[in-house]
Amino acid sequence: MKNKLIIGALTLIAVLAIVVPAVAQTKHASTPAASFTASGSVQDVIRSAGALRMHVAAGSRGVKPFIGGTLVVRVASKARILKVSDDSARLITLSGIRAGDHVVVSGRIDRSQPRSPVFVAQTIRVIDRTPAAKLTHFACRGPVTAIDTQGAPNMLRLILNSASRALWHQLGASLAVVVTPNTQIFLKSQGTTTAISLSQVVVGERAWVTGTIDRSQATPVFTAGRITVQAAPAATPTTSPGG
Repeated sequence: MKNKLIIGALTLIAVLAIVVPAVAQTKHASTPAASFTASGSVQDVIRSAGALRMHVAAGSRGVKPFIGGTLVVRVASKARILKVSDDSARLITLSGIRAGDHVVVSGRIDRSQPRSPVFVAQTIRVIDRTPAAKLTHFACRGPVTAIDTQGAPNMLRLILNSASRALWHQLGASLAVVVTPNTQIFLKSQGTTTAISLSQVVVGERAWVTGTIDRSQATPVFTAGRITVQAAPAATPTTSPGG
């Protein structure tokens, strides 16, 4: 009888050794997500309720049941709503979101009522999807290859080493930029930034240019609103062997 009790106890221990970790693992795997991220398009904005309805194209585990369908998201009172374009991001309000806008939403899931979880947006990014051929702003960077202060208008030409989406098709090529009396021009040198004129820009310096695109003509006109040039590093003096 004693042997049977010992064998039974050992069997129970072996069963518990298998079952308990399995139960713990199942419990861990089924823990509901506390946060979410979802991307898709806005169907409509429910301003009276401080919410928006969106079609979910992709998302994290918490919104998996809604992918391909509709999700209503409540917008937190202190949510950050950003309008993101090629070279900038600016804060907007819920009223600035329109049906059809592409959005990326992240936030928390309120599960105080388990059967009716509430998705609360803490950050909303409204992504500008304007076709490149219709963009009206640009940004680019590269070395200055020519400066014209005699023509009308004044011009600056640079090679595009990097650029915003409006100029992707011209990367590696040369771009002529109109410089007006309203264009702000700065020189960065040894940690300081100084306002300068176009005539003080030196060919070979690297320039960062932002501005607007006039598409009223067959050939778009790029006008600089701000130009920041990086001064070339000072040459290291050489010492003659006998010096």
